[in-house]
Amino acid sequence: MTFRADTLLYDTQKIADYQADSRFDYSSQLNMPEYTWFDMVSRWFNRLLNSIFSGRMEEKYTTPIMILLFLIVILTVLFFLYKKRPELFMRSKKIRSPLPYDIEEENIHGIDFKKEISAALDSGNYRLAIRLLYLHTLRILSDSQLIDWQIHKTPTEYLYEIKNKDLRLPFRELTNHFLQIRYGNYNASPELYETMLEIREYIKMRITEGGTDER
Repeated sequence: MTFRADTLLYDTQKIADYQADSRFDYSSQLNMPEYTWFDMVSRWFNRLLNSIFSGRMEEKYTTPIMILLFLIVILTVLFFLYKKRPELFMRSKKIRSPLPYDIEEENIHGIDFKKEISAALDSGNYRLAIRLLYLHTLRILSDSQLIDWQIHKTPTEYLYEIKNKDLRLPFRELTNHFLQIRYGNYNASPELYETMLEIREYIKMRITEGGTDER
């Protein structure tokens, strides 16, 4: 028995031409397109909008709407954070000498406010005088059982505890002045001290008159 020689020829040039021709690139049709997480969220959000608007929402509007909603969420969070912790949005200022009283650590029931405020005024330290004046106001409100004074509570927390608007509004103004001096880049002037002193005296007068009922 004789065998015929295999006459099949392997044309390398034609093979190269086929490989370069996209029409014969069958494997590319099997590859799944790659999506980023933003693409997936965008497609999901587009389907959601279409379900809400009965399929009338074009895909080109999806991204702008997503960005707008994201900004609204961020602004809402910042707004509630500002209402709860306004001191976080005030510029801090380095103080040359540390203040001896810390609202977060000092026991307001252990301070001789009349003596300490007088000493601060005599030395011209209005920043300290304003700080002590605010702490003294907390002491007055606490003694009148209008706030539940606790170490580490924030000024804003005390503000929300006061239910009577005739006291809450002046105390809010007093608190804002204190926070501006304590955390912001504001000057502790004699005029500001006198303004806060008048507010404290008004609060004392309202408490003395019995104007502490909730209304």
